[in-house]
Amino acid sequence: MLWVTISTLTGLAALLVYFSLGVMPGKMLTVAQAAFRETIRQPLYWVLIVFFALLMILSVFLPYFTFGEDLKMMKELQLDAILAPIIIVAIFTSALSVAEEIEGRTAVTLLSKPISRRHFLLGKFTGIFLACVLMTLVLSLVLGLTVHMRTEWEMALEADREKLADPAEVQALQNTLSFLPPDVVAAVRAVLMVFAEIQALLPGIVFALCQAMIMTAVATALATRLTVVVNIVICLVWFFASRLGPILVAQAQENPLVKFVAQVFGVLLPGLNYYDVGMVLASGREVPVLEYVLPGISHAVIYTVMALLIGLILFEDRDLA
Repeated sequence: MLWVTISTLTGLAALLVYFSLGVMPGKMLTVAQAAFRETIRQPLYWVLIVFFALLMILSVFLPYFTFGEDLKMMKELQLDAILAPIIIVAIFTSALSVAEEIEGRTAVTLLSKPISRRHFLLGKFTGIFLACVLMTLVLSLVLGLTVHMRTEWEMALEADREKLADPAEVQALQNTLSFLPPDVVAAVRAVLMVFAEIQALLPGIVFALCQAMIMTAVATALATRLTVVVNIVICLVWFFASRLGPILVAQAQENPLVKFVAQVFGVLLPGLNYYDVGMVLASGREVPVLEYVLPGISHAVIYTVMALLIGLILFEDRDLA
């Protein structure tokens, strides 16, 4: 399973590198590549990566005063540190990219060529979302490294290797490579432990991307009609309301009006609280793939398709002249 995770992440990184440098066939992929390059060239993109990477590294050395649960708290915060920047990039870039091209009449030039509005909108969504995937890969490596550092630190402090033992796959590989110099084996173990930490928290990382995919689709759809500022405000309210809606339904039993409004929001908005599995993963428990992860991904895909379809309907009637 560990090798599957390593090969998948490596292949995805190689695919993104090729996507940014190669020549894409098809009209939609051409627009997507342009949107991807535009996104990763923005200063905000790299400022967010550096800022949250430094926060994640700093969190290794912070005391959490949780009576022996510092590592669990840190893992949960690390997952939030991945979610926050990709949501910011998804909302702000989608709102700016589409709206600026429409208002600046750049879209008129593009659509005067044999590029349909469908290719334009779907290409924008694909390029921005792939930029979010690239950011997630970078921050996931930082997550694996920092969690491994904290684990080793706690092991050194507590001198309790049985409490925080290496995964069986890592131990088996160490035994296989025992003929190599100890320094090489130690380096290979460190790399494998980083990927093992990523694998343990992988459902949380995937769910962060699911939320980014939904918000990218919503912001892209709204950008066809709304200005940048209004779009960003609505998307931020949409995001927080989607996370708080089910909580309001559970807490508003005594007030029928509040309960009704919360239920309406629960029907119209995606239940993003469904993707909040950080506490479960940090506790060392597994999130069932077939029973929970795959339905969560399906929910994100369905809601994304619905948002993009609405965006296409709104964009088809938009006068760009």
